[in-house]
Amino acid sequence: MLLFSEYNRSLKNISISQPIVDVDMEDTNSIIIRYPKFRRVTHLILSYDAQNLFTKEKSGYGYFMDLENTLQKQEDNTENGYFVIGVTSNSSRKKQYNPYPRLGGRNHAIKHIDNIMNDFLPQIIGDYDIDYSYVKKIVLGSSMGGLMSFKTSIMYPQFDNVVSFSPAFWYGYPGIEEDLQYLSQNTLCNLSVGSDEGEVFGDEARNIFPNEWELDFSSNDNFYISGVNKILEILKQRNIKTNFVFQDSGKHNEETWSVIFKKFLKSL
Repeated sequence: MLLFSEYNRSLKNISISQPIVDVDMEDTNSIIIRYPKFRRVTHLILSYDAQNLFTKEKSGYGYFMDLENTLQKQEDNTENGYFVIGVTSNSSRKKQYNPYPRLGGRNHAIKHIDNIMNDFLPQIIGDYDIDYSYVKKIVLGSSMGGLMSFKTSIMYPQFDNVVSFSPAFWYGYPGIEEDLQYLSQNTLCNLSVGSDEGEVFGDEARNIFPNEWELDFSSNDNFYISGVNKILEILKQRNIKTNFVFQDSGKHNEETWSVIFKKFLKSL
């Protein structure tokens, strides 16, 4: 059973669960809940890396999405009500957020998604009396979390609105390329990449990743962008509806992604 407490004194509509032990990873995650004030829930947002959503103080890298401010403004100007279920990441993120491990072995990411959907989601929906059949379902993630957002929609197609910022397709290649055949035709993919993504790599990408990936190794920025472009081509071939944003001077952080999310929110 999930037990929640106050997340931040100034954000009364947000709460956080006690740490939840992932036995396989020998690590913990927490769930952060955000509910709309005096508004019927119309949109359910499932988000990865939830520690980076609401406050700078609790964020992992000093940047945050400022999600409460963005959603509150949207609610003030529409009849929408946004309920957020955010799952924090942990020190085992590279395993827990990689649904396409190249070296084989146990797929911790799939188990993580299943745990969220089958163990945590039903309790939260029941506790807050959310009409699950009525709400629009959105899954949101960035970088490796962006890879997870696609895998979540593939596994659970009721989450047919994907928001994926700077997704680490290169990390899941070629598995993600093959897996996209199972993405529902009804899915709306909101996808972005910035021109200055390459700083995420501490070395030249050509020295880290194998050349058989057939990506653009001319620079770290181009390497990241080419991975996204490769997936865009597949989505286009499958006639999957896609909103794509290429952000000039866009970097690999929540400061950039928060700007892009405001654009995506208009179509969700």
